[in-house]
Amino acid sequence: MNAVHLQRLYVTEVISSSLFVGVIMEGKDVAERIIWTNIVGLTLSWVIWNPFQLATMTYWQIFLLALGATPPIIAMISAVSEITLSISRIPGGYLADKIGRRILIVSMTYVISLVYLIMYFATRWEHILIASIINNIALFYQPALNAIIADSLPKRRRGFGFSITSTIPGIANIFAPYIALIYVTKYGVVIGTRQLLLLSCLTGLIAATVRLITLRETIKSENFALNKIGSDIVIEYRETIKLIFRVMKFLLIGLAFAGIASGLAYLSQLYALNYLAISKEGWAYIQIASITLFLVLPLPFSILVDKVGRKLPIVTAALLASVSYFMMAIAPVGERAIRYLFASAILGSIAGAMNSVALSAAEADLISQEIRGKGYAMIGLINTFVVALAQLTSGLIYISLGPRVPFLLAAMFSLLAFLVFLRISETLRGKPPTISTR
Repeated sequence: MNAVHLQRLYVTEVISSSLFVGVIMEGKDVAERIIWTNIVGLTLSWVIWNPFQLATMTYWQIFLLALGATPPIIAMISAVSEITLSISRIPGGYLADKIGRRILIVSMTYVISLVYLIMYFATRWEHILIASIINNIALFYQPALNAIIADSLPKRRRGFGFSITSTIPGIANIFAPYIALIYVTKYGVVIGTRQLLLLSCLTGLIAATVRLITLRETIKSENFALNKIGSDIVIEYRETIKLIFRVMKFLLIGLAFAGIASGLAYLSQLYALNYLAISKEGWAYIQIASITLFLVLPLPFSILVDKVGRKLPIVTAALLASVSYFMMAIAPVGERAIRYLFASAILGSIAGAMNSVALSAAEADLISQEIRGKGYAMIGLINTFVVALAQLTSGLIYISLGPRVPFLLAAMFSLLAFLVFLRISETLRGKPPTISTR
């Protein structure tokens, strides 16, 4: 798992289930208002679960190193996980549009929570690899998760809505690196991380129950024959691919370059702690600063995205990310590196906060509701395959050409993403094209 994968505003009023049903029964267009039960339910589940997941990841690469993994193996574990996730999203996106979002989200949240228990008992990196594969198969519900959020937000409130689902969990996430530091300092990297994995399991089960209680379906499920799933998937995804490549060509190319940059920089934790030799405390404080910025920035950026548009933040974020990677690449060895890493984290967090709102809003604008599950699955498929290949490459480059080289290459690819994003069209005032997959 990479840094905070998109994490803000305080919700003081929650619409009850009965009011939600009333909206449906009155025949109102749900897309014209926020479906608060879904937004609040998901946000609450992230507040409960995310801090412990993120704490587990704070020293994850060092934990894997202690279990016998080398830098290329650490990168390989992540790459295999990414590839597994990208493949699992294909049936996941199809099922999200066929049987609904809620059932997939709730059931698989329970499964993923139990996978943390498998990791808790792992004694070798091979066990982590197996658990990671199971975890990413279960994550086939991600298109449903993206779709239910987009379905629950009207177009001109999407920047605002996406900022809610990142801001409030972000408040809790600030404490995650400090929690990790406490456990690692007290118990050591291996036992401390194991304790955090157990807590991730327990809080995940609570989060799954919250989702079971609060989430409401946003589409009508369809009847379909199991023996036709294979042929139906091919037909419907073929049409979906045609659509997203027609309306999102430059956005997808830019995302591919950005994904390569992200994959090449995957070993940043190992690079900072083992190669640059900064302290565990220093790394925790860098993470806290990064998460704090991710907390405060999405709300003002959401206003920008809803008023000015999606393109400017997307373009700016790619440029800032390039500078961020470059700062990591030139950091000196020793504690002096902290200043460079802090600067890199600040720029990276600004870029990440912009993208968490602007990219999510742009994708929701361009993908119509009836294919949203499949659309998110295809975007995820492209992105994760690119990231996985870059991660595999990063591990080999790290030990053969030197630890700095992957970050220099990441800066170059992020700059290419910036140049491509200059070609995208503004989506705020555009109407996304629709297709029929029947």
